[in-house]
Amino acid sequence: MNKLFLIILLSINYAIGIDALDLPNSAQSLALSNTGIASPLNSSINASYKSSNQSFASFSSNYWLKGVSGKTILNQFGNHEISLNSFGIDDLQLWGDKPDSDPLGTFGLEFSCLSYRYLLSKNSNQDFGVKVKGIYSKLYTDSIYGFLFDLGFSQKLSKSFNFGMIIKNVGFTQSDLSISKLPEEYGVGVSYNNDSLGLLLLSDYLYSDVRGNIFKVGYSLDLNFFNIYGALNQFETNRYISTGFEIKYKNILFSYGILFQEIKVLGTPQSFQITLYY
Repeated sequence: MNKLFLIILLSINYAIGIDALDLPNSAQSLALSNTGIASPLNSSINASYKSSNQSFASFSSNYWLKGVSGKTILNQFGNHEISLNSFGIDDLQLWGDKPDSDPLGTFGLEFSCLSYRYLLSKNSNQDFGVKVKGIYSKLYTDSIYGFLFDLGFSQKLSKSFNFGMIIKNVGFTQSDLSISKLPEEYGVGVSYNNDSLGLLLLSDYLYSDVRGNIFKVGYSLDLNFFNIYGALNQFETNRYISTGFEIKYKNILFSYGILFQEIKVLGTPQSFQITLYY
């Protein structure tokens, strides 16, 4: 049965678009498919993300494969950030070892991640961030939990060029599944910013224990109150094309992201996000 659980879990993860722990948990990150290590839009891309001096709270409603949905609540104040990300499904069909005309019943999957991040800015051109994550996931009667760390670094090389590095999901996990170790991820990125055009170009290379080599390119176009995002991700088993936009009015920001996959049966993830600056 463990093999069956693992197959279902991995199928759901890939349907979501990335590994369970690193799924795009906001419209911003989904619109870029988590591209932008050198110039991140949020801390899910790089823990060294540095926002304006304003504090803000955001709420994201995320939709992946049919029936799989999740929420993300985040509050950032000063150099601190607290977030809670969860997703689940409760109507997976349970079948026995022998094929029958009807399923034996239904069961669910749930995943939760509570995180705290601290940003250490050494100077105006260099940032270092640490994120601590507590995770819990349950599939039928099997579960996995642990404490993990994300490390992020970003360096402004010149007026137009930035460089970034990330290490994700390093830590301790305990699991009933046959594979208990969550996939670690390592990456580097560069970005080019053209202020006169409001154009930001992004390029990342990552290595994941599960997906192997990953290449990403993306862009952000700033039109003052309206921003447009897009990205292309290529790895061995799939390809993502994502896009989205943001609209800002006074201290309220609305964001939308959508991701298209080469393996179409895995669905079309979408995310809606509202951010309030205070």
